[in-house]
Amino acid sequence: MTACPLVLRIGSAARRACVLGPLALAIAGSLPGLPSPAFGEDGPKLYVHLETPGRFQYSGDPAQVSILFKNEGNAPWVNPGIDIEAGLLVFDSEGAKIDKAKVPPASRDGQPKVLEPNAFFGKILNLSQHFPGITAVGTYRITWSAPNIPEQSLATRIIKKYDPAHDYQAVVETEFGRIVIEFYRDLAPFHTKNFIDLVNLDFYDGLLFHRIVKGEMIFGGSPTGDERGSPGYNMPQEPNGLKVLPGVVAQVRNSQTGADESGSIFMIAATAQPDLDGRVTVFGRVVEGLDTVKAISNVPTTGGPARAASRPIKDVTLRKIEIREKKAAKTS
Repeated sequence: MTACPLVLRIGSAARRACVLGPLALAIAGSLPGLPSPAFGEDGPKLYVHLETPGRFQYSGDPAQVSILFKNEGNAPWVNPGIDIEAGLLVFDSEGAKIDKAKVPPASRDGQPKVLEPNAFFGKILNLSQHFPGITAVGTYRITWSAPNIPEQSLATRIIKKYDPAHDYQAVVETEFGRIVIEFYRDLAPFHTKNFIDLVNLDFYDGLLFHRIVKGEMIFGGSPTGDERGSPGYNMPQEPNGLKVLPGVVAQVRNSQTGADESGSIFMIAATAQPDLDGRVTVFGRVVEGLDTVKAISNVPTTGGPARAASRPIKDVTLRKIEIREKKAAKTS
C-alpha cells in the first residue's frame, strides 16, 4: 500500500488528500499560543505522521499504530500537551465505530515542552488495548485528531495468523474445477508463509493464470496480469532440493526481479520439468485437481512459440483461494 501524505497548508488553498495509506499533516502556526505566519514565512511547522507497522497485522497479536510529531519549520514549536490516545477512533469495514475501552489517561510528561526545528517525538500505541474489537479479522479505518489539528485517517487489515506448527491446504477455485495444494512448510518456510498470508489478504482473488506453456505449466498470481507483477516485494530463493514433478507448486521470477523471485507469481507443473530443478523454489504440491491443472495447461494460447510466454486466448481466472487447516489422518 503506497504512502500518500495529506498536507494542509494554513493560509493557503492548496490541499492534497487520499483515503488509504499513512497520512501526514503539515500545520503552520495553528496551535494555541503560536503566531500565524503565512505559509513559507519563518515559523514553526508541525508535521504529523500516522502509520501502522506493515501492510497487515495478525489476529491475536497486539494491533499497533505509531504517530510521529516533527517540527519542520524554522522556529521552535511550543507543545500545548497533546492527548494522543484521546484522539484515536477506529471503524470497521461497514463504517461502524469500534467501542473504546476505558483506559486510564496516559501521562504527558514524556512529551517535550518545546520542539526545536527538525526535532521530533512520537509514540507507538497498542490499539488492541484501547479497542478490543480490532482483534477480529477484517479491514479497519483508524482516525486521529486533536484540537486545532484536522482529522487524519488510514486503513489497516487484520488477517488470520499463520502458525508454522500447523499443516494447511490452499483450495483454489477456477472455472475448470478445484485445485487443492499442500505445503512443504519445513523445506520452504518463508515461501509457505508468504503464500498463505497473501491468500488471507485476498490478494489472489480475481487474478489470472496469465501464462501457459501448453500441456506443461501454468503461471498465475501477477497483479499486473503479466510477467512484471509482484505484491511490491521480491523473495530470495529457498534452495531445498525438491524436484519439479507433476503437480509441484513453485515460486518463479518475473521480468523485474533479477536473481530473486516475484513475491506472488507461482507456477504449477502439469508434467515434470527437470530443466527447472534447482532453479525455482518448490513450496507446495497439488494433492487434488491435477486434472484441472492439465485442463488449464491445454487452453489455446497466443503470443509466441512453444515454451515462450504464451497468454491464454481467454481469461482463466483464479476465482478465489482459501486457506484451511489440514485434517489429521484417521487412525484405525
